[in-house]
Amino acid sequence: MTFQTILKHLQLSAAIASTAILLGACGEPLADEEEVSGMSNTVTALNIYPPAATMSCSRYSQSGTYSCSGNVSNGVAPYTYQWQEVDDFGGGSTSTYWYNGTTTRSGACQWGLYTYGTYYTKYVRFRVIDANTYVSNVVERRINCWTPTE
Repeated sequence: MTFQTILKHLQLSAAIASTAILLGACGEPLADEEEVSGMSNTVTALNIYPPAATMSCSRYSQSGTYSCSGNVSNGVAPYTYQWQEVDDFGGGSTSTYWYNGTTTRSGACQWGLYTYGTYYTKYVRFRVIDANTYVSNVVERRINCWTPTE
């Protein structure tokens, strides 16, 4: 036998041995191997809940303003905080536009018991969008306001 023939047989033997070792490593444990109980080779997905929004508002009647503060739990940071304000003079309280902002929002809303002027309801809404683009619930506060007739 020549040196090249012996080398080819050794390479072929090495390839067959490597394949047998790899195939033997897959699947169930061999008869003389112990299986570790309580250990799992499966990977489970993390439970990532969508963001949940809450909001509280206060009215400052002497200055004619209100202030709202929103909070978020769950979801994945960073968050986008969104606000919606609708002044309802009797035409409805809906809007499709949301303003990006911070966790607080304030604005004007005069109040008083007058025999003139117009009373209306201001709807303030808050929601959050997380890094996964999950949208939270919408929280809403109704604030009674008044404006003088011009």
